[in-house]
Amino acid sequence: MNCLNCGTEMTNNTVVTKKDRVSYDVCEKCGSLWLDAGELDKMAFRVQGSIEFCEENKDVEPENQHLKCPRCGIVDLVKVKFLESDEIFLHHCTNCGGFWLDGGELNLIDQNLAKTMPVQGKGFSDFVNDVHVPYWFKRIKKSSETDSDVDVPPVKGAEKLKGTTDSCPACGNSLNLYSISRMEFEGCPKCKGLWLVKDELRKLKNRVDDGSLRWLNDEVDNIERTSVVATNRPCVKCKTTRMVSVIFGHSSVVIDWCPQCHGVWLDGGEFVAISEYLRREAMHAHTKDIEKRLVEDAKRVVTGGPESRVSEFLDAEADLHALINATIFEHPALFKFITGIPRYI
Repeated sequence: MNCLNCGTEMTNNTVVTKKDRVSYDVCEKCGSLWLDAGELDKMAFRVQGSIEFCEENKDVEPENQHLKCPRCGIVDLVKVKFLESDEIFLHHCTNCGGFWLDGGELNLIDQNLAKTMPVQGKGFSDFVNDVHVPYWFKRIKKSSETDSDVDVPPVKGAEKLKGTTDSCPACGNSLNLYSISRMEFEGCPKCKGLWLVKDELRKLKNRVDDGSLRWLNDEVDNIERTSVVATNRPCVKCKTTRMVSVIFGHSSVVIDWCPQCHGVWLDGGEFVAISEYLRREAMHAHTKDIEKRLVEDAKRVVTGGPESRVSEFLDAEADLHALINATIFEHPALFKFITGIPRYI
């Protein structure tokens, strides 16, 4: 792992006490820190509750550059306000839950906590400042040699089940089997690619934003009807069949699918890009288009469609919510009446 600020290879430190353990990556040149999910709570001064929910308050100032998460590498870090402080901003990965701290920010966090909350202990922060405490054991290695047990899933919230005998078509690494909401899929722990069997992309998309994107199915349905370009990538399951590349909808996202088994391969970060594209499509959808989709999905509830009747009903329900939101947004007076915020055209 290289420092996001100065490019120096970071050093991994593992500290063990009789009661706890923490592992963190530090740049010995500029003092920046990378803390995996849960490690900020252990590292900073101890207070009641967690301090890792600060990603809810984003900094309104635009970033000069977008920093990629050094752990999973597929998501831009989000600049967030630390608790109620107007002076401390951290960088947070919404995929793996880790935090990037510039040099000196841990001290600022401790100072802020000491002022605003009852401090119960100093956590591991004193260790970072070279204060030795009995019974602590320190192991130092290069960051690239450690934390091999940290498995960041290709999709946020997924849980690793086991390894598989299938190989990643992008980097050749062995794929793992993951599970999310009782749905299983394969992914690459190295490059974060995803293998989805037929119709699993629809199911995974339906889980985004609590199902608010369920009604956007045209792009998924049309994957196999668009122009394709041959690739040299072998299908994860068919082995000898080469996949083809297609553009997802009207986006700039290029995905691969197998013409034999109809499975879909997404490179690392492409599912996030697809979700963002669909959010934009939903935001700019017109009421007439949504009404048409609502009628079609309502018919499928009665007559049957490609999905189960329950799934078709949920699609129609999402259509209705989208129609209500679009109607409110397209009428400035109604938008102001409901939200209290004037909408300027």
